Amino acid sequence: MATIALLTDFGTRDPYVAAVKGVIAARCDARIEDLTHEIAPFDVFGAAWFLRDVVSYWPDGTIFVVVIDPGVGTTRRILAASGDGKTLLAPDNGVLTFAGGEVHAVENESFFLPNGSNTFHGRDRFAPLAAAVANGTRLEELGPRVDDFVRVDYTPPSYGDDQIDGTIVAVDRFGNLITDIAASKVRFDPVLRSGWHVVDRLERNYGDAKDGPFLIAGSTGCIELSVANGSAAELLQLARGEKVSITPK
Repeated sequence: MATIALLTDFGTRDPYVAAVKGVIAARCDARIEDLTHEIAPFDVFGAAWFLRDVVSYWPDGTIFVVVIDPGVGTTRRILAASGDGKTLLAPDNGVLTFAGGEVHAVENESFFLPNGSNTFHGRDRFAPLAAAVANGTRLEELGPRVDDFVRVDYTPPSYGDDQIDGTIVAVDRFGNLITDIAASKVRFDPVLRSGWHVVDRLERNYGDAKDGPFLIAGSTGCIELSVANGSAAELLQLARGEKVSITPK
């Protein structure tokens, strides 16, 4: 049985997620799982980074349906990507920036629901596409391979011997400020600076941490700014997109 994993900005109070699941369930025998439906509305970068952190943990054969789609109904393409044994279906707006593999543009409209709307491609196009892939449809049957798909505007970290420059790329529900700096690349006792903030304490875990902001190697493998039993985002008044630099103490 195939697994279809859903990632959207739909929330759960409206009928949107239920409709998507209904279309899939009517067309294939697959297990339907929710990654999250709480991506902020229209937050393409947030969805792209979310995928970067979770796709590798899912089993081979998983089909990811990614519907963060502010361009729904326009000429933006639908993409089908395959790599590392997984398939991702997504709009061509940057959500696949960090996904590798082979990418196809979906041009075979025979897989779409007839008389579909211009405002709900999640139900009318992505859901039946996911069911078709779960039933064995190859990406080559959906459309041609492409290399010119959209990527989000993103500058990777710069790793120097004496300074590492990166970005806060996510803020989780605990208020942890997650950077894109790989903890494995920090080979010295670090001092992090962002704006006028300076944090020079590295902790191993949250439970033993002393009061005040500190640095920690988070579960994603990246350096985080955190506060034990509190929100670093609120305390420091920092947000996603802020630049950070790390130097030796």
